[in-house]
Amino acid sequence: MARGAGETTITISVLDRLIDAEPDNRLENPLSRAQSVRLLKNSVRRDLEWLLNTRRIADVPDEGLKEVNRSAYLYGLPDLSAISVGSSSDRNRLVRQLVTAINLFEPRLANVRVILVEAPDSGKKDMRMRIEAMLRMDPVPEPITFDTVIELKSGNCQVSGGGDA
Repeated sequence: MARGAGETTITISVLDRLIDAEPDNRLENPLSRAQSVRLLKNSVRRDLEWLLNTRRIADVPDEGLKEVNRSAYLYGLPDLSAISVGSSSDRNRLVRQLVTAINLFEPRLANVRVILVEAPDSGKKDMRMRIEAMLRMDPVPEPITFDTVIELKSGNCQVSGGGDA
């Protein structure tokens, strides 16, 4: 299907442009807007999962070190093994850490909200959350939602959703 005269595509990330899914194909077909939006959403989901599955080993530095506090030095989440599902203060702290990490390291998302999906069960060692945000893209940002499961014992995080364009 031909692209409409007024249809604009989304610029995808450098990483996604460098990945060659079809190395035998010498020419790349131009993407439609729907294809580029779908690719953008998939790359945000993938990068979000990478962020949430990364554990930082460093302690948070002094607040006076503003540049360090916004650098890759703090990429990821702290160790999750000490978090208790039954503790509301631990759950709230984890939600705040998720929002902070996403706001800092995923600039394609704005107005990030993390919502606990179900009441925690003391027998379970995972937390289910929904990440809601606005996906920054031209000409108009679009709402996006990711379903997220964090297994606290292993620290593994699975991010799904994002919707199809």
